Amino acid sequence: MQDKQESEKRNFIGGVVHGTFLRSSTRLADIDLILPAFVSSITGSKFLIALLPSIYFSTGRLPQLLFSNYVEPRARKKPFLYAAILIRAFMWFLFGFLVTWKGISNPALVLSLLFTFLLIYSLAGSLGGVALTDIIGKAISGANRARFYATRQITGSLLAFATGFLVRYVLGEGFYFDFPQNYGILFLLSGAALLIGFAGFWLIKEPAGETENRKQLSSYFSDVFTILQSDNEFRIFLMTRVLAGFHIMIIPYYVVYFKEVAGVAESFVGIYLMARVFGGAVSNFLWGKVAKAASEKVILLCLLVAGVTPLIALGVTSLDPLYYSIVFLLAGSAINARMVGFNTQLLELAPEDKRPTYSGIRGTTIALTAPLPFLAGGLIEFFSFKFAFLFVSGVMLAGVIVNFVHQFSGNLFNGS
Repeated sequence: MQDKQESEKRNFIGGVVHGTFLRSSTRLADIDLILPAFVSSITGSKFLIALLPSIYFSTGRLPQLLFSNYVEPRARKKPFLYAAILIRAFMWFLFGFLVTWKGISNPALVLSLLFTFLLIYSLAGSLGGVALTDIIGKAISGANRARFYATRQITGSLLAFATGFLVRYVLGEGFYFDFPQNYGILFLLSGAALLIGFAGFWLIKEPAGETENRKQLSSYFSDVFTILQSDNEFRIFLMTRVLAGFHIMIIPYYVVYFKEVAGVAESFVGIYLMARVFGGAVSNFLWGKVAKAASEKVILLCLLVAGVTPLIALGVTSLDPLYYSIVFLLAGSAINARMVGFNTQLLELAPEDKRPTYSGIRGTTIALTAPLPFLAGGLIEFFSFKFAFLFVSGVMLAGVIVNFVHQFSGNLFNGS
């Protein structure tokens, strides 16, 4: 019994270290702030800005069904996550080195390399995500999972907040390197943070599962359709996650909106990053407690906050740029609510022997929202930022209503 407790404690610490430095790494090359700011400094194309989250979310999620069929029969999944972390670290090291060394003498080449490396980075993350869900499910007991995810979010947010100070310094006027070398330094640091996360994950002792024969794809997809047909709660979970994707589609455009409409300086990117991280960290104390009692209520609050955020973005442009931080604070809160709520509920819904499959279905469903940033870009190009922001708020409101009715009536989709 004591050995089991010690093992779970070690797994808890290792998983928190991994998640903490993974969070720092993603903030140093943030898909919603750093990369859009980097690309918008090279080109004004909304299409290329939309391509960033589309690649990230599609290749990071869509292949998960295929990967889960390959990973699920294995007794141990850690080698897959090891490979994923090292590949991702190498991508940022390589791109950071090239940008720092060569600069942007050839903008088309730099952007092509960025999108190619992001594609490989996201594919590796897709493989790692399938393995991670099962590893955490086996290594962390059900009673501790909500606390584990909340703790990992809190520590990750604290380090990411400190990372915001670093970003502000690196992108500020007093830094030794100017554009684009300052961004190259951020990409190199992102790779280094992943390696520290690798060391944390190495601490986890993965309990061995049973080795199973790999299913034929036809049989595997038959199981997928059976799950979707029979598991009503999982269908509601997937539909709600798709609705949450409409919030994700607009986040990369907040910084572009403030740069174009209000003329915000580059150095404010670090401040907005800190605001988003701070909002996530503070709100996690609430999300962890709520998720322990009812993860579906965290999801409801996620949709509510996500719906209010674009409206506030429209209302603050006449104020000092520092006040724009409110938008990113709320966005960070909604992002963390989404992570804690959906991750906790997925493990509650998925049978132990089907976790990789459920994770794969979830990931592939999320990938269906990958074109949404292009929708946002199109709405902005053909209409306006205001129209796009109001559209997202409307979708979030619809999600709140559907989710609220389902949670408190329990029969909207049961036909009773």
